[in-house]
Amino acid sequence: MTLGFYFELYRKDLTNLSFLKHKKFDGFLITMHQSGTHWLKHMLACAIADEKNLAPPKYAYAGDMIGGHKDPVKYQGIPLFGHSHNIPSFLISLKILKIIKRPKYVILVRDIRSMLVSHYEKYKHEYNCNFAEYLRGNPRKKQFVSDIWWCIRFQNAWGRAIESFPEDCLLIKYENLETDTLGVLKQVNGFLGLNLNEKSLRRGIEESTKEKMKAKPLKPKHKMKNKQSRVVVRTNKMTKEDYFSEEDRAFIKDTCKKYLKYDFGYKY
Repeated sequence: MTLGFYFELYRKDLTNLSFLKHKKFDGFLITMHQSGTHWLKHMLACAIADEKNLAPPKYAYAGDMIGGHKDPVKYQGIPLFGHSHNIPSFLISLKILKIIKRPKYVILVRDIRSMLVSHYEKYKHEYNCNFAEYLRGNPRKKQFVSDIWWCIRFQNAWGRAIESFPEDCLLIKYENLETDTLGVLKQVNGFLGLNLNEKSLRRGIEESTKEKMKAKPLKPKHKMKNKQSRVVVRTNKMTKEDYFSEEDRAFIKDTCKKYLKYDFGYKY
């Protein structure tokens, strides 16, 4: 690919200095799309609420306790935590910016292949294309909310940040969150200095089952363009491998080999 291709791929991130607005936060969750974002936030919010004798989050996205930099602060006397899918400018990894106050970052990632399948199932009726077309995307055009090119930009940006400031970043994986939920929550708890006891962490897990979260509204006045298309939990019997043809697998392997600098241990 040409230099122009790389510029087009990263152009939208170059001037994204939103990380400078994170200074007021004590900790920040940075997550890939379809990586268990609402689940992690809800578990942490419920654990904090249990520890501090606060009302549990009213909404499944738990934004009243872990929100973005524009969300109002509802609770006083507890650490302030934020969340974003943000892909920052490469400037975030410059050593000179160490002088700028920054929160501790918990970065949640997922196998790109699983993320793409989950995202496609959620938006396929809006995208109106087959999986192979979605998979290849268009790096020069914002055709999809998230695609393989978004994932590459996300992992490369935060991979650089982790490499530059390992003491300020904790990388966690969705797959580990599924298989050892309490263990990962303990990691996050220790890294962010929350000092939550195990009882509260377990309470957070108990209150964040799919059934209990589904019973709550996602967020205030949340309306979807096409409720039929936004399936949060995939219900078909297809495995991840069923989605990918031999050509699709070759495309992912070749694309990640060329452009993905930080694979976080996933074998693409």
